[in-house]
Amino acid sequence: MAQDTAIQKQMQRVGEIVEQFESSADPSARSMAKELLESVMALHGAALERMLELAADAGEVGETIIRKCGRDDLVGSVLLLYGLHPENLKSRVQHAMEKAKMSLQAHSASAELVSVGDDGTVAIRIEVKSTGCGSSAASVKAALEAAIRDAAPDASSIVVNETAATLVGAGFVSLAQLQSGQAMTASSGARAHQTGD
Repeated sequence: MAQDTAIQKQMQRVGEIVEQFESSADPSARSMAKELLESVMALHGAALERMLELAADAGEVGETIIRKCGRDDLVGSVLLLYGLHPENLKSRVQHAMEKAKMSLQAHSASAELVSVGDDGTVAIRIEVKSTGCGSSAASVKAALEAAIRDAAPDASSIVVNETAATLVGAGFVSLAQLQSGQAMTASSGARAHQTGD
Protein backbone atom coordinates (compact mmCIF):
# COMPACT_ATOMS: atom_id res chain seq x y z
CA MET A 1 0.00 0.00 0.00
CA ALA A 2 2.81 2.43 0.90
CA GLN A 3 4.55 1.51 -2.37
CA ASP A 4 1.37 2.26 -4.33
CA THR A 5 1.10 5.68 -2.67
CA ALA A 6 4.76 6.45 -3.43
CA ILE A 7 4.29 5.44 -7.08
CA GLN A 8 1.18 7.59 -7.39
CA LYS A 9 3.10 10.56 -5.95
CA GLN A 10 5.92 9.98 -8.43
CA MET A 11 3.47 9.82 -11.34
CA GLN A 12 1.80 13.01 -10.14
CA ARG A 13 5.19 14.73 -9.88
CA VAL A 14 6.09 13.66 -13.43
CA GLY A 15 2.84 15.21 -14.63
CA GLU A 16 3.60 18.44 -12.77
CA ILE A 17 7.09 18.67 -14.27
CA VAL A 18 5.75 18.08 -17.79
CA GLU A 19 3.16 20.84 -17.25
CA GLN A 20 5.88 23.22 -16.05
CA PHE A 21 7.97 22.56 -19.16
CA GLU A 22 4.93 22.99 -21.42
CA SER A 23 4.13 26.35 -19.86
CA SER A 24 7.74 27.51 -20.06
CA ALA A 25 8.20 30.77 -21.95
CA ASP A 26 11.45 29.48 -23.45
CA PRO A 27 10.64 27.48 -26.64
CA SER A 28 14.16 26.05 -26.68
CA ALA A 29 13.74 24.62 -23.16
CA ARG A 30 10.35 23.15 -24.12
CA SER A 31 11.82 21.53 -27.21
CA MET A 32 14.78 20.06 -25.30
CA ALA A 33 12.54 18.74 -22.52
CA LYS A 34 10.24 17.09 -25.06
CA GLU A 35 13.19 15.54 -26.89
CA LEU A 36 14.65 14.27 -23.60
CA LEU A 37 11.34 12.71 -22.56
CA GLU A 38 10.85 11.06 -25.96
CA SER A 39 14.42 9.70 -25.92
CA VAL A 40 14.08 8.26 -22.42
CA MET A 41 10.74 6.68 -23.33
CA ALA A 42 12.18 5.18 -26.51
CA LEU A 43 15.07 3.70 -24.53
CA HIS A 44 12.79 2.28 -21.86
CA GLY A 45 10.37 0.92 -24.46
CA ALA A 46 13.17 -0.87 -26.31
CA ALA A 47 14.51 -2.31 -23.03
CA LEU A 48 11.05 -3.53 -21.96
CA GLU A 49 10.46 -5.11 -25.35
CA ARG A 50 13.80 -6.92 -25.12
CA MET A 51 12.96 -8.14 -21.60
CA LEU A 52 9.71 -9.64 -22.89
CA GLU A 53 11.58 -11.31 -25.77
CA LEU A 54 14.11 -12.84 -23.33
CA ALA A 55 11.29 -14.09 -21.10
CA ALA A 56 9.46 -15.57 -24.09
CA ASP A 57 12.67 -17.38 -25.11
CA ALA A 58 12.51 -19.22 -21.77
CA GLY A 59 9.45 -21.16 -22.96
CA GLU A 60 6.37 -21.84 -20.84
CA VAL A 61 7.97 -20.46 -17.66
CA GLY A 62 8.74 -17.20 -19.45
CA GLU A 63 5.23 -17.01 -20.94
CA THR A 64 3.79 -17.46 -17.44
CA ILE A 65 5.93 -14.59 -16.16
CA ILE A 66 4.83 -12.38 -19.06
CA ARG A 67 1.16 -13.12 -18.32
CA LYS A 68 1.72 -12.32 -14.62
CA CYS A 69 3.40 -9.05 -15.59
CA GLY A 70 0.41 -8.17 -17.76
CA ARG A 71 -2.01 -8.80 -14.89
CA ASP A 72 -0.01 -6.79 -12.37
CA ASP A 73 -1.60 -3.34 -12.03
CA LEU A 74 1.64 -1.34 -12.13
CA VAL A 75 3.60 -3.42 -14.64
CA GLY A 76 0.55 -3.92 -16.84
CA SER A 77 -0.08 -0.17 -17.02
CA VAL A 78 3.54 0.45 -18.07
CA LEU A 79 3.33 -2.29 -20.72
CA LEU A 80 0.15 -0.65 -22.02
CA LEU A 81 1.90 2.71 -22.17
CA TYR A 82 4.54 1.21 -24.47
CA GLY A 83 2.10 -0.91 -26.50
CA LEU A 84 3.64 -4.12 -25.17
CA HIS A 85 0.81 -5.60 -23.09
CA PRO A 86 0.63 -9.38 -23.65
CA GLU A 87 -3.18 -9.44 -23.70
CA ASN A 88 -5.42 -7.79 -26.26
CA LEU A 89 -8.19 -5.35 -25.39
CA LYS A 90 -10.97 -7.94 -25.40
CA SER A 91 -9.08 -10.28 -23.10
CA ARG A 92 -8.36 -7.50 -20.60
CA VAL A 93 -12.02 -6.44 -20.58
CA GLN A 94 -13.08 -10.05 -19.97
CA HIS A 95 -10.65 -10.34 -17.04
CA ALA A 96 -11.97 -7.09 -15.55
CA MET A 97 -15.54 -8.34 -15.82
CA GLU A 98 -14.57 -11.64 -14.21
CA LYS A 99 -12.95 -9.76 -11.30
CA ALA A 100 -16.10 -7.65 -10.89
CA LYS A 101 -18.42 -10.69 -10.92
CA MET A 102 -18.65 -11.13 -7.12
CA SER A 103 -19.35 -7.44 -6.60
CA LEU A 104 -22.06 -7.54 -9.26
CA GLN A 105 -23.69 -10.58 -7.68
CA ALA A 106 -23.72 -8.81 -4.31
CA HIS A 107 -25.92 -6.16 -5.98
CA SER A 108 -28.15 -8.74 -7.71
CA ALA A 109 -26.60 -7.83 -11.03
CA SER A 110 -24.86 -9.58 -13.89
CA ALA A 111 -22.88 -8.35 -16.87
CA GLU A 112 -22.17 -9.62 -20.36
CA LEU A 113 -19.60 -8.47 -22.89
CA VAL A 114 -21.52 -7.71 -26.08
CA SER A 115 -18.65 -6.65 -28.33
CA VAL A 116 -15.27 -5.00 -28.68
CA GLY A 117 -15.16 -3.00 -31.89
CA ASP A 118 -12.18 -2.48 -34.18
CA ASP A 119 -12.23 1.17 -33.07
CA GLY A 120 -11.82 0.17 -29.40
CA THR A 121 -15.47 0.65 -28.41
CA VAL A 122 -16.47 -1.76 -25.65
CA ALA A 123 -20.18 -2.62 -25.40
CA ILE A 124 -21.46 -4.20 -22.18
CA ARG A 125 -24.93 -5.27 -21.14
CA ILE A 126 -25.78 -5.29 -17.43
CA GLU A 127 -28.89 -6.67 -15.83
CA VAL A 128 -29.85 -5.40 -12.40
CA LYS A 129 -32.74 -7.05 -10.61
CA SER A 130 -35.23 -4.46 -9.54
CA THR A 131 -35.03 -3.78 -5.80
CA GLY A 132 -36.64 -0.36 -5.79
CA CYS A 133 -33.32 1.43 -5.43
CA GLY A 134 -32.29 3.29 -8.58
CA SER A 135 -28.97 4.28 -7.04
CA SER A 136 -27.97 0.61 -6.92
CA ALA A 137 -28.14 0.30 -10.72
CA ALA A 138 -26.20 3.53 -11.15
CA SER A 139 -23.49 2.47 -8.69
CA VAL A 140 -23.19 -0.97 -10.32
CA LYS A 141 -22.82 0.66 -13.73
CA ALA A 142 -20.22 3.15 -12.46
CA ALA A 143 -18.20 0.45 -10.68
CA LEU A 144 -18.17 -1.77 -13.76
CA GLU A 145 -17.13 1.11 -16.03
CA ALA A 146 -14.30 1.99 -13.60
CA ALA A 147 -13.07 -1.62 -13.47
CA ILE A 148 -13.02 -1.84 -17.27
CA ARG A 149 -11.34 1.58 -17.62
CA ASP A 150 -8.61 0.46 -15.18
CA ALA A 151 -7.95 -2.74 -17.13
CA ALA A 152 -8.39 -1.21 -20.56
CA PRO A 153 -7.50 2.51 -20.58
CA ASP A 154 -6.94 2.16 -24.31
CA ALA A 155 -10.66 1.50 -24.91
CA SER A 156 -11.96 4.42 -26.98
CA SER A 157 -15.35 4.28 -25.23
CA ILE A 158 -17.35 2.05 -22.91
CA VAL A 159 -21.05 1.73 -23.67
CA VAL A 160 -23.12 0.10 -20.92
CA ASN A 161 -26.71 -0.85 -21.73
CA GLU A 162 -28.94 -1.63 -18.78
CA THR A 163 -31.78 -4.10 -18.63
CA ALA A 164 -33.91 -4.49 -15.54
CA ALA A 165 -35.17 -7.82 -14.30
CA THR A 166 -38.08 -7.58 -11.90
CA LEU A 167 -37.91 -9.87 -8.92
CA VAL A 168 -40.70 -12.41 -9.56
CA GLY A 169 -42.97 -13.24 -6.67
CA ALA A 170 -41.31 -10.79 -4.32
CA GLY A 171 -44.46 -8.73 -3.90
CA PHE A 172 -42.68 -5.63 -5.17
CA VAL A 173 -44.41 -3.41 -7.67
CA SER A 174 -42.24 -0.89 -9.48
CA LEU A 175 -43.29 2.71 -10.03
CA ALA A 176 -43.27 2.10 -13.79
CA GLN A 177 -45.72 -0.79 -13.37
CA LEU A 178 -48.02 1.31 -11.20
CA GLN A 179 -47.99 4.13 -13.72
CA SER A 180 -48.80 1.85 -16.61
CA GLY A 181 -51.49 -0.06 -14.77
CA GLN A 182 -49.74 -3.37 -15.42
CA ALA A 183 -49.64 -4.22 -11.72
CA MET A 184 -53.41 -3.90 -11.40
CA THR A 185 -54.04 -5.94 -14.53
CA ALA A 186 -51.57 -8.62 -13.47
CA SER A 187 -52.93 -8.93 -9.95
CA SER A 188 -56.60 -9.01 -11.05
CA GLY A 189 -55.75 -11.60 -13.72
CA ALA A 190 -54.00 -13.75 -11.13
CA ARG A 191 -57.00 -13.51 -8.75
CA ALA A 192 -59.41 -14.42 -11.55
CA HIS A 193 -57.29 -17.47 -12.39
CA GLN A 194 -57.16 -18.56 -8.73
CA THR A 195 -60.96 -18.30 -8.29
CA GLY A 196 -61.64 -20.01 -11.61
CA ASP A 197 -63.38 -16.98 -13.23
